[in-house]
Amino acid sequence: MDKDESRVSLKRAIGTWGSFAMGYADVGADIYIALGLIAAYAASASPIALAIAAITYVSTGLCYAELATAYPVAGGGHYYSLKAFGKFHGFVAGWGLMLDYTIDLALFSLATVGYIGFVTQLLTHSSILFISPYYGLTAIALIMILMALNLVGISYSSKFNEVIVAIDLITVSIFAIFGLPYIITSGHLVKWFSDISSSFANGIFGKPEQGWGSFVYAISLAMASYIGIESISQAAEETKNPDKVIPRASKGAIMAVVIVAILFSLLSVTIIPWQEVANNPQDPAVAVAKGLPVIGPVFFLWVGAMGALICYVSTNTGVIGVSRVTFSMGRLALMPKSFSKISSRFKTPYFTIILFSVIASLILLLYSALPGSDLLGIIASLYNFGALIAYMYVNLSAIVLRIKEPVKRTWRMPLNIKLKWKGNSYEVSIIPFIGFISSFIVWIIIVGTHPIGRLLGTIWFVIGIAMYLVYQKISSRKAIK
Repeated sequence: MDKDESRVSLKRAIGTWGSFAMGYADVGADIYIALGLIAAYAASASPIALAIAAITYVSTGLCYAELATAYPVAGGGHYYSLKAFGKFHGFVAGWGLMLDYTIDLALFSLATVGYIGFVTQLLTHSSILFISPYYGLTAIALIMILMALNLVGISYSSKFNEVIVAIDLITVSIFAIFGLPYIITSGHLVKWFSDISSSFANGIFGKPEQGWGSFVYAISLAMASYIGIESISQAAEETKNPDKVIPRASKGAIMAVVIVAILFSLLSVTIIPWQEVANNPQDPAVAVAKGLPVIGPVFFLWVGAMGALICYVSTNTGVIGVSRVTFSMGRLALMPKSFSKISSRFKTPYFTIILFSVIASLILLLYSALPGSDLLGIIASLYNFGALIAYMYVNLSAIVLRIKEPVKRTWRMPLNIKLKWKGNSYEVSIIPFIGFISSFIVWIIIVGTHPIGRLLGTIWFVIGIAMYLVYQKISSRKAIK
């Protein structure tokens, strides 16, 4: 950290499993809500949409792993952008992550309620949690609980993540053990190959009237299954031995998430017809679990509970992420210094934890009168907008910082090539080039196909940039005085 940066720091309390759990939880939970949304547009080609979207995730995740070891401080993408391009670009990247994490809070609290609602309906025969405004109001109550947990300390928050992620990995393994042999021996896998061949040959997917546009739209939704790998770097300042832990945790999380996402999606369109998954957008994993042979009649209840827990863990990582990125922006004078306040007792950024938990709750309150599936769709359309802008910055930063600050890195991305710049020779990986191009393409798809996300996302950035310019002008005047 530069000498002129604040000495305010956070407590290091996260180990390897905690770091992995943070990265996996924020991304691994995405598939529990994205399955139904993707199937509605990609139909049986859902696994292909997820595989294409994974290119951006893997490339960007490796960039985060290298940069977090070189700069093990809170802030992640916005800090790397500041180092590479300056304060304004650091703010824009951070503002994009703020949108992503704030929406993460709203989106996954809703997803948690969706799965709790399924279990409640099964046990009490009441569908009250699926009905507005109770759907949104229950999500707000869940956010308030996490706000209190995070105010006490990240060690408690991290332990919560670790336990639930371990249980979720066991759950996914059960899906694989019972699901894969079944789809192979029953002939469902062969039928799936036939179905996707027909879809691509005829250009007919989940929304036949949209043709290829339906599949392209599904790719943009599939990207929601891979948002969140930056959670590991956001907590770098609170990670023990970050030079060793972060690359190990990042690579493990990347591999686990891609395998789980594609496997889960494959099972969702082979065990049962894709229409059943698409018709259950609030608890799609339950519909898949019901179709499993032998254990399905019992296992689906467990999956409903597990869906609630893993989505709640992802909500928790949203609280951690948004509070750390804004804490860092306050510390670096990109935002008012009040954002960098930490509790003297718990060493947590209490101001930002409270502020953004309240903002996410207000978003839910504003739209709480909408039907559950409509509310989920609106929130999901915003989820990728800001994150992909930050991802583009991270990939470009990984290229520029190899040249601008060629400091020794304890871990470097593979696939390096030599470039000459102003008479000097540098090694630059081709991975961030792939990550930037793929992030840009998916972002263009989102801008072109998600009108609500495009409108609200643009408003978010216009407001943010205006606030930044005003704040910097006021700060410069105070400095002169």
